[in-house]
Amino acid sequence: MKKELPKSYDAAEREAVWGKFWEEENIYRFDEKSDKPIFSVDTPPPYVSAEHLHVGHIMSYSQAEFVVRFKRMRGFNVFYPMGFDDNGLPTERFVEKKYKINKGKITRSEFVKKCLEETKIGAQNYKHLWTLMGISVDWSKTYSTINKHSQKISQWSFIDLYKKGLIYRTKKPALWCTACQTAISQADLEAEEKESNLVYIRAKAETGEDIVFATTRPELLPACMGISVHPDDKRYERLIGKKIKMPITGAEVILTTDEASDMNFGSGAVYYCSYGGGECIEWLSRHPEAKPIELILSNGRFSKRGGKYEGQKTLEARKNIIEDLGKEGALVKLEPMTHTVYVHERCQTDVEYVEAEQWFIKLLDNKEEFLQRGRELRWFPPRMGQIYDDWIKGLKWDWCISRQRYYGVPFPVWYCGDCGEIIMPDEKNLPVDPTEDKPPLDACPKCQSKKITGEKDVMDTWMTSSLTPLIGANLVEDEATRKKLYPATLRPQAFEIIRTWLFYTIAKSHYHHNILPFRDTMISGHGLDQKGKKISKRLGNYVEPTKIIEQYGADALRYWATGATLGENLRYNEDEVRKGKKTANKIFNAAKFTHQFLKDDHLGAGHLSENLEPADKWVLSELSETIKKTAGYFEKYEYSKARNAVDEFFWHIFTDNYLEFVKYRLYDENPENGNSALAARQTLHECLLSIIKMYAPIMPYIAEEIYQAMFRDFEKDKSVHLSEWPDEKRYQFAADKTLKTDFAEVLKIVEKIRKFKSANNLSLGKELDEFKCEGSENLQKYKNLIEKALRVRNLLIIEK
Repeated sequence: MKKELPKSYDAAEREAVWGKFWEEENIYRFDEKSDKPIFSVDTPPPYVSAEHLHVGHIMSYSQAEFVVRFKRMRGFNVFYPMGFDDNGLPTERFVEKKYKINKGKITRSEFVKKCLEETKIGAQNYKHLWTLMGISVDWSKTYSTINKHSQKISQWSFIDLYKKGLIYRTKKPALWCTACQTAISQADLEAEEKESNLVYIRAKAETGEDIVFATTRPELLPACMGISVHPDDKRYERLIGKKIKMPITGAEVILTTDEASDMNFGSGAVYYCSYGGGECIEWLSRHPEAKPIELILSNGRFSKRGGKYEGQKTLEARKNIIEDLGKEGALVKLEPMTHTVYVHERCQTDVEYVEAEQWFIKLLDNKEEFLQRGRELRWFPPRMGQIYDDWIKGLKWDWCISRQRYYGVPFPVWYCGDCGEIIMPDEKNLPVDPTEDKPPLDACPKCQSKKITGEKDVMDTWMTSSLTPLIGANLVEDEATRKKLYPATLRPQAFEIIRTWLFYTIAKSHYHHNILPFRDTMISGHGLDQKGKKISKRLGNYVEPTKIIEQYGADALRYWATGATLGENLRYNEDEVRKGKKTANKIFNAAKFTHQFLKDDHLGAGHLSENLEPADKWVLSELSETIKKTAGYFEKYEYSKARNAVDEFFWHIFTDNYLEFVKYRLYDENPENGNSALAARQTLHECLLSIIKMYAPIMPYIAEEIYQAMFRDFEKDKSVHLSEWPDEKRYQFAADKTLKTDFAEVLKIVEKIRKFKSANNLSLGKELDEFKCEGSENLQKYKNLIEKALRVRNLLIIEK
């Protein structure tokens, strides 16, 4: 039996009802025993340190979820787990800032406990918002990147790569954040344009001549290792091999030649210091006679080698050294300039190089293999593959995976205090924490020493996040099913982490299993504020999603998220949210109108071709085309085009025109016209059911509302989201090119009549005695339809 629809649609009230229904009925639960084909999603695990969630989060997650819902309706057994990235530096920084913690005054265990408490809060914030938004993840399949499940897989990965010779530990200059006091990787860098000075400095050659060099980092004078000029630079030919006495420090270095020295930069003479940048490190590798000087400590302050500048930080030392150069007469000039500086993306601190013992994964030796994997991957949109290629081609360093922090997945490593032997646990005993657990052996297997200590560093958070396809698949107990879940079908993510999450995941999967970790990747853009700036917690330029949902409903906000094509940025636009609410209300009103005419004994009758009139066949033909187009767009992850196709059919074809064409047939109580009314009711049933199914991936709440009240008893599926996607072949019998051409002309006449009434301030329901229009002879057979639908007593069609 049909259920009654309320008088009006209260989005907040009804969305709460259906959200509870989906949860209680396990609508989105992955069925491990199903024989349906699997569609598995490697869901992005967001940082739970996100205290303020914004519409940028909504946009990227909703866009992927549109496709997930579509795939369920296409008959797939969808595996859609949810993870939370709660380990590593982002969480540590968040906790330090929020609680104003000085890590020097708190124990490691106390700090980790505080991080764990905070991540639980963050995870609940996400779950609450995702539930409000109708994000259809399977909450029975969740993980965090710091829990034992993830730690075990992450530590297994480390051991496996070590055994394969793909991981090594060495002491060398590493990218270093002095604020976070940890090594970082190339992927953690962010380029910033900064105002600075090119400082020209005068030094004295042993011949008594002056030599001038230019640098943006005069503060590194105490760490100067040498000066070089290009071998073709004739200006300095006579000074090659001569000693150069540096100002301030009085240190002497030899002037050498080096092809990397740019004759056109500054004076052409370039000074190299440890470790002023990657070019200085590379110079040192070509000049083994030079010895590095440890100047900048891990806390960003100068060491004893800094002399009078000991204990100063970079900017302070720079200011003081420039002043001292001036006093000494060695400062030639300051030339203002803008140059690119690399900062740590987490805290925006200028990155230094600090020499320390670190763990690295080999990347540079296998760049061609990674590029080939990128060519095998299906990119949506395709242009995003170029970002991946460019990143790999620009790699300069292997992946540094050590972090000198407290909170993260521990390295499963112990060291012999005497011979340095590396000791690892048996994989069956993972996960382990070497700072708390006993070593796997009582004595070193190499030298029998009892001095065994555990590694204190933790792994880069990407070491774990790069394994999310495996972490997700291993949430399932059945081994045969796990094999179907990995590789995953889809990886949805934002474009700015192609260089990190996507690349590292591909690299790990290639190294571990010699396969891609997923078949497709769906890349989203950024959510922008109304001025076009990226929405971020740091800028505070966002509207709380819960407030938007409270005012307009989740369906309306989801509708806004379809506003940009895949890979494009999307500005928050409240008008688009209002349009989403208007669409939900329009669907409800169309259903409310239709509901009164759908009689139980006529619904789902099936033999649609027997009594259909031209208008019915036309709308069903248009419906068939729309279903096909919409499905095709969703298959290619083009949710925006899918929405536009459904909007066009719903607003223009169905509500603006077809409903008006059949009202007179529905209200006609003459028994002789019963077949006409029946055909109209059947067509309404077919159209409305297909409409809500096509809107269901984007606007799940209003679709469920209409389905439960009007169609569940006939469809039998528990939820519209478990029902079958409409079949365009069901309506192909109505396809008729002539009919399509005819109704294109009919719609033009309809539009003219409506414009006439509007221009004359007449209601659309006002009856006209007569209306003249030009038309083809073929239009005559639709004269009665137009007259009754548009309330015109006499339509005079003047043949062209």
